[in-house]
Amino acid sequence: MAICTTTLPTANADQCTFNLKYGRIDAILYTRNEATDALSDASSAVEWGTRISNTTALTASGVAAPIRYLYCTGDWPLPERTKVEVSNGRSAYTTPKHTLTLSVDDVGATNSALLAAEQGTTKRRKVWLIIDGELHGGDDGYEMDMTFMGKIIPGARTEKQTIQIQLEYEGVQSAPIASVVPI
Repeated sequence: MAICTTTLPTANADQCTFNLKYGRIDAILYTRNEATDALSDASSAVEWGTRISNTTALTASGVAAPIRYLYCTGDWPLPERTKVEVSNGRSAYTTPKHTLTLSVDDVGATNSALLAAEQGTTKRRKVWLIIDGELHGGDDGYEMDMTFMGKIIPGARTEKQTIQIQLEYEGVQSAPIASVVPI
């Protein structure tokens, strides 16, 4: 008979301190998806300061690439999971599949050219997200499939146009850290 190991991570339930978080996704940071493009320390403002650039040319393979960023709005809904039956009458769940849609409201010439270059293609990227002053993605970033979907042009004169970006990945959410990203 197999012996199962039980773990019991620490939890918090404080009636005096609620530890609430608010907000939406405020910014997306992304780069090429090579091992050398990960961060050494996501909590280092110095490292972020040297890597973030929306204009620096892409480096050669094997050299840390610049990290691009866009301000956006978006939410992170619950992932899709499928319950499957396994042996001995037990159940398991598939790996969580996340789909996020972000709206970029800076639709000026630069971002419109970015959309024209990237629309309809899906590229695997290292992605970090800033949500309510916290950075999600750790040192390695989430490996997400990033697709520039298109521009939404509303019918009303007073509604904003937005560029829609879709992110997809399979896995779990990492624990966030305080953001030191200088954007």
